[in-house]
Amino acid sequence: MTGNQLDVIIDKKPIRALVDSGASFSVISDKYRRFLKKVLFADAKSVMLKVADGNFVRPIGKCVLRVRINNRELPFEFIVLSHCSHDVILGWDFLEASQAVIDCGQK
Repeated sequence: MTGNQLDVIIDKKPIRALVDSGASFSVISDKYRRFLKKVLFADAKSVMLKVADGNFVRPIGKCVLRVRINNRELPFEFIVLSHCSHDVILGWDFLEASQAVIDCGQK
């Protein structure tokens, strides 16, 4: 992990994801979802998310990705945003599900 970014493998493609323990949900940009050719499920359209700059955005859907970190892989559901500051943001839901340990002293 470098700063608050982590090298992960998503659906067999390496990417540097932003780790955001202040984010309730994990998100992926629609651009990156299309690059991965993942199916978009429209069941997330009814919620509004407050993003880091204080604005509210409506997701365009959800998709399921296979995330590999340290030789451990798990399927996880991501919210898809049409515009996103990073291609992949790992939020609190993912950190909890993967039983991640954040050690700031060890970076």
